[in-house]
Amino acid sequence: MNLRHIYGTDPNGNKLTYDVILTFHNDNNNKDYVVYTNNETDEEGKLKIFSSIYDPKTEVLLGNPVTKEEWQHIIDLLDEVFK
Repeated sequence: MNLRHIYGTDPNGNKLTYDVILTFHNDNNNKDYVVYTNNETDEEGKLKIFSSIYDPKTEVLLGNPVTKEEWQHIIDLLDEVFK
């Protein structure tokens, strides 16, 4: 699989495109994640980054990471990617 973009719509019905930064499987909880961006920056100039749990077979987003451990794993991976 080669997931490069995620598509969605905003509350006004405008189409949105997000660029995928990385996908990974977490063996500790047997979940798959996608980390992506809309290439916008926040008020501090930092890139806005999002993450979702997804099904790699259907590429359907299933929800958001909820535990501190999930988020820490994502942050650690992003630190490695952006070194």
